[in-house]
Amino acid sequence: MSNTLTSRVTWAMTATVALFVGLMAVLAFSIMYEQEDELADQLVQIEMHRLIDRIESGEINADRQPIEVGPRTEAWLANHPAGAAMPAALRGLSAGPHEIELGDRVLHAVVAESSAGQLTVVFDATRNEQRVDRFGLIMLLLWSLCLVAGYWLARVTAAIVVGRMHSITERIAGWDPDAAQPAEHRAAGKDEAGRLLEAFNRMQDRVDRSIAREREFAANLSHEIRTPLAALRSDIEMVSLDGSVAAGQQARFQRMARALDEVSATIDAARALSRPRHATNRQPFDLGELIEDVCTTLAARAEAAGLRIRNAVPAGHTLGADRYALQIVLRNLIGNAVDHAAPGQLEIRLEGEALVIEDDGPGIGKDELPFVFERFHHGRLADQGEATTQVGGDHGLGLAIARRVCEQQEWLISVVSATTGEDRGTRFDLVFDENST
Repeated sequence: MSNTLTSRVTWAMTATVALFVGLMAVLAFSIMYEQEDELADQLVQIEMHRLIDRIESGEINADRQPIEVGPRTEAWLANHPAGAAMPAALRGLSAGPHEIELGDRVLHAVVAESSAGQLTVVFDATRNEQRVDRFGLIMLLLWSLCLVAGYWLARVTAAIVVGRMHSITERIAGWDPDAAQPAEHRAAGKDEAGRLLEAFNRMQDRVDRSIAREREFAANLSHEIRTPLAALRSDIEMVSLDGSVAAGQQARFQRMARALDEVSATIDAARALSRPRHATNRQPFDLGELIEDVCTTLAARAEAAGLRIRNAVPAGHTLGADRYALQIVLRNLIGNAVDHAAPGQLEIRLEGEALVIEDDGPGIGKDELPFVFERFHHGRLADQGEATTQVGGDHGLGLAIARRVCEQQEWLISVVSATTGEDRGTRFDLVFDENST
C-alpha cells in the first residue's frame, strides 16, 4: 500500500489493535502459566506434609520405593537402601521446591527432612505444561485473527473517514476551471491531506484573483463614469438657473439632478464595498456639518415623501473617522427612513458614544427585524406579495451596504423597532471604534 493518509490511518489502527490484543494475550498466558506452576507446587507441598505425617505414624513401608502417593506423584527416601533406585536427576537436591526437565517431561519436586531421612516428592507436571502450551497457541491464533479483522476494519474506517476528505478535495478542485494540470499529475507524491491543501490553495488564489478583478472593476467604473456624471449635473444646474425655463421643466431638471446624485452614491457605495476590510482614511471632521450635508442632499426626497428631518448634532463636534464611509452609512440610513418612515419625523442626535438615527414611522415587524441587514430582504418580501413595514431600503440593499461599511470600519450598528405603542418607530445606533475622537 502506498504511503497515503489512508494507509497510515489503516496501519496505525491495525498496530493499535495488535498491540492491545497482544498485551492482553501475553497477560492471559502469563497468568495461566503462573497459576499452573503454583498449583503444581501447592500439590507437591500438600503431599509432602501428608507423607511426613504417615512416615511418623509408621504407615509408610520405605522398602518399596518409589512410594506411590497418587496419580503422577511419587516419593523417595534418599537415605533408605531402597532409595538407590532414585533417578540421578533427583539426587543431591537441596531442601526446598525444584522444577526439573527430563527430556519432554517437566517435574515439580520438593525436598524435606523426615524421621526416616531426606524425603523427595515428585509430581509429573508434563500435562499441565502441555495445557499451558495449548492455551498459548490459542492466544496466538486469537491474536492473529484479531490482527486480520482489525486490519480490514481499519481499512474500512480509513476509507470512510479519508474518503470524505478525498470527496471534498475533488469538489474543491472542480471549482477551479482554470487548473491546467490533470488531477493525477497534481496529486503525484502527495497524500490526501496534501491534495486537499493544494486544492484549497488553488481556490484561495482564484478567490484572490476574483476580488482583485472586482476592486479593479469598481475603481475603473468610478473613474470612467464620475466625470461624465459631473459634467451632466453641471449642465442640468446651468439649465435650471435659466429664468426662461418653465416651472414644470425646472421640477424635471431637479428630479434629474437627484437621480444623478443617486447614481453617484450607488457608484460610491460599490467602490466602498470593494475596499479591503481594514482600508480606512481617518481624518478629523465636523460631524454636525457632515450630517447637515447629507440631510441637504436628501431634503427634496424627504419633503416629497413627507418626512421631517431634524439634525440635533451641534456644529463643531469633531470626529476622527473615515468621513466618506460615514457619509455612505448616513445616506443609506436616512434614505431608508425617507422610503419607509414617511410621513413622520426623523431625528439625528448623539447619546453618549452612539450616534442615534430615530424615526416615528410605522416601525419594523418583530419577525422582520433580525433580517433587515440582509441583502435583497425587502425585494424578496415584495416578490412574495407580503405587506411590509419599514425594512431594507431600496431593493433591500441600503441597510446591507450600511452594515458592510460599518464592518469595514469596525463600527457597531444596531437597530430596535416597535410597531405599536408610544415607542413606535425605528432607531439605529451607530457606535464608532475607540480610535475615533
